[in-house]
Order: sequence, then C-alpha cells, then structure tokens
Amino acid sequence: MDKLISIIVPIYNAEKHLNKCLKSILAQTYKNFELILINDGSTDASKELCEDYARQDDRIKLFNQENKGVLSARLRGIKEVKGSFIGWVDADDWIEKEYFENLIQLQMSTGADIIAATHFHDIGNDHLIVKNSLKSGIYCPINILDQILYTGRFFEYGITPHLVSKLFKTDLLKHICAIDDNIIAGDDAAILYPTILEAETICVTELCGYHYIQHPQSITKKTYSNEIDRIDLLINYLSAQFAKKNVLNIMQKQLTAYRNYLLALRQIEVFDQNNHNDVILMPYGGIHKGEKVIIYGAGVLGQKIYQYLKREEKVSVEDWVDKNYELYRTRGFSVNPPEKILDKLSYIDYIIIANITETIAESIKSFLVEMDVPATKIRWFTKEFRGC
Repeated sequence: MDKLISIIVPIYNAEKHLNKCLKSILAQTYKNFELILINDGSTDASKELCEDYARQDDRIKLFNQENKGVLSARLRGIKEVKGSFIGWVDADDWIEKEYFENLIQLQMSTGADIIAATHFHDIGNDHLIVKNSLKSGIYCPINILDQILYTGRFFEYGITPHLVSKLFKTDLLKHICAIDDNIIAGDDAAILYPTILEAETICVTELCGYHYIQHPQSITKKTYSNEIDRIDLLINYLSAQFAKKNVLNIMQKQLTAYRNYLLALRQIEVFDQNNHNDVILMPYGGIHKGEKVIIYGAGVLGQKIYQYLKREEKVSVEDWVDKNYELYRTRGFSVNPPEKILDKLSYIDYIIIANITETIAESIKSFLVEMDVPATKIRWFTKEFRGC
C-alpha cells in the first residue's frame, strides 16, 4: 500500500467544475499519489486555478500545452508520470474519498495488471451505475477477447472503455504513446483495448466510486460533418492493433457493431443514404413518409434523432419525452414527461426509443407496455443493425 499512483487529469475550459474535481482527489484516503494536470490550452481560468492548487500541494504537477484534444492530453500525461500505477479523473467529474484506496487494495490482493471497475453516471435525478458486462473475476485477456468490446447486446461492452474507472500498471501504458492524437471519437477505447492485449491479467470488479456528471451545459452534443472519417480513424487504428496481435478475426464482428454504435450515436442519418426517399431511420426498421412518431429519450441519441427528423420533414414528430424532462428544458429543449404519450397514443404510429443500450431500451419498453402502449408501436434497433 505504499505504491505511488499517478492520477492524470486532462483539462480544457473546466473552471466551473474543476474545484470540486480537484478537492475530491486531494481528499483521498490514499495519500501516496501524484496529480498530473494537463492543461490543454484552456482559454478560461482553468490554468490559474491549477496554479493555485499546485502552490498549495507539492503532489500536484501542472503541464501546459496548446490545445490538441483530450487524447493528446492523456498521452502527455502518460509521458510525465512517475508512479507505479496510473488512474484517471476527468476535470468535470468527482470521486469518492476511498476510490483510489479501494482500487489499489484490489490490485495488491489480485496482482492484476488492470483493474476494471464501474462508475456512476449522474444526470438529473438519475444515478445509473455503468458496469462491465463481464462478471467480476480475474481474467486472462485472450480468454475473453470474443466479448471484450461487444457482448452481443447492443451496445453493452464486455469491459467498458472508460479510462476513469480503470487502474493500470504504468508499464503497460508506456507502449501506447505513439497513438495518432487525431483520434477524437473513442479516444478512451484507443488507449484501453490495445493495452488490454498487453496485459497478463485483468480484474473485473463492481467497485464503484467515480461520478461521471452529465452537466446541463454538456447535454447538447455538437455534430461534425466528418463524423464517418473520425470514427473510421478509430476503427482502423483498433483493427491495425488487433491485427498486430493476430486477433483481428476474433474482433472483426465486434468492431463492425462498435462502428454502427458510434455512427448511430453521432450521425444516424448516414444509414439512410442509400435508401428510398420515402423511408427514414433504417436502423429502426424504417419509418415511412407521413407517419407520426414520438421520440422517447432526450440524451445524445434522442437529440440526433429529433434534429434529423425535424430537418428532413418526412415524418411528423408529435412529441419528445424523457423522464428527466426538467433537466433538458433548462437547455431549451421542448421535452415533456413520458405520461404525455397517453394523450397522443390513439393516433401516433410509433414510439422511437432513443437509447443506445439494450438493457435500458428493454426497461423503457416494459414501462411503455405497462402504460398500455401496444408493443407493435414501440421501435428500437433491428436485429440486423445490431449484428444479431
């Protein structure tokens, strides 16, 4: 329990949340850590806040660079660490006080090269625990490659890509510093999955102490015109890494499903490019021109679908609902409570479940059926799209 942990925090314009983040790290019950702050060209007061903290605690080391993106900041952090282990915290999140003590205790008791924990996803009044689909235990990576990225339930990772819920032996990460830092989509995955191939053992655990915060100002997701290029840059990189280890044949189907997942989440309209003009949303089985729908879900996917359908004007969006409607209204979205579905149930054709995760989509479907919504009116991703 005397091992030095290097905690890397990439920072870009995070002044509103940085205090809470850094205080939660400095309050850790495990004291033997260095805090590596990578200021990625912030234009707000983040740099000054970091400097103030660094003057107060000599465990803090601040590195400034021009804005190059979060992957570049993560890789810079890896180059600067001195510890035996590396952990991660994002600048707008916070951790419970025993988080790193629990992680290092588990590492000491198992000897695992990577500890893969869980984390809280806090949005409004919801506090969802994001778990790995693989059961708790010690694994040799080669024995779980067929489900490490995609389990077959869309889209549920065998091991989630989030670096913030992982603890790594530092030596494992030193080999990945040559990653193309132009990778933007899936930067966590670009680091994690090739690193797993370098590990002898990985410990999957339900230990939880990290709070990923979906802040109101971050719930609007920007779309880029080159999303396909961004995603394919990641997929091609992962394919090359898997090929080097002679496991691409095992990973290929998982990568295809992963690409579909990322495209659906970021630019779902690409799946309609080669379809008949009177049909839209092919991942949902196709909605015909003139049909009436309600969108259930105002998160990233819900926003993309709502904007797409409104822009195309082929189908009529009769309502947009989410149980966290109050939060989304603070950002100017016209979102209503789910109970409003009943007012329009008699004349709508479909309710589109705008959630990317199969388990959550199933729970939404059950909720709708309990509201006496006919199952034939509920649409989610088809088996063909999911690769089932």
